[in-house]
Amino acid sequence: MKQVQTALQQLDDAVSCLEAAAGQVQATPPLVEEIAVLEQKLAELSKDNSELLESAGRVAGRLDVAIGRLAAALKG
Repeated sequence: MKQVQTALQQLDDAVSCLEAAAGQVQATPPLVEEIAVLEQKLAELSKDNSELLESAGRVAGRLDVAIGRLAAALKG
């Protein structure tokens, strides 16, 4: 009888472990939602980065022209 009780206890422990694991798996969907939010933020930040790089390029071009004019004025 003791072996049966030990086996039943082990079975109960195994079921408890499975239930705990199932609870962790059910907690995963919010992570999927978090990933979707983070991907959206990444897309927005990538767009902002592209716009900033474009603006920086325009400013650099204008600075190059201004420096060129100043250099020409100093030579002349």
